[in-house]
Amino acid sequence: MTATIHEDEKRERRTRGPELAEASPPGAGGATDHLGEKAAAASRVSFTFPEWQKSIEATRNLFAASLNDTLKLAASSLHDQAAFLRALADSKTPSELLKCHLNFAEQSWSKSFSEGSKILDRLKHVHRPAVS
Repeated sequence: MTATIHEDEKRERRTRGPELAEASPPGAGGATDHLGEKAAAASRVSFTFPEWQKSIEATRNLFAASLNDTLKLAASSLHDQAAFLRALADSKTPSELLKCHLNFAEQSWSKSFSEGSKILDRLKHVHRPAVS
């Protein structure tokens, strides 16, 4: 029971703290004057520096561009897989099945390497620092 009384007193002090700081006149001394100075100093300091904001924006744009390119590659690959399955279903002989598998493997590898290298090249160009 006494523990809850102490907790209630702590909560009451916390809720009354800002009211006491506002009620006491500046320069009156005490803990409220010290809290007011800290609050004023904190309000003058900006928590977002322009360099950080630019860096965050550049990183966000980099991730968005790479995600966009990767999703386009994934969608294209799904279409290729659907066409491959359609070709498998239409094949009549084992040689046609083998031909479908080989064509799909070749197409998949070439597309993965070409599109993947394009994505990496774009990331290199976007992330390359400016030369003065």
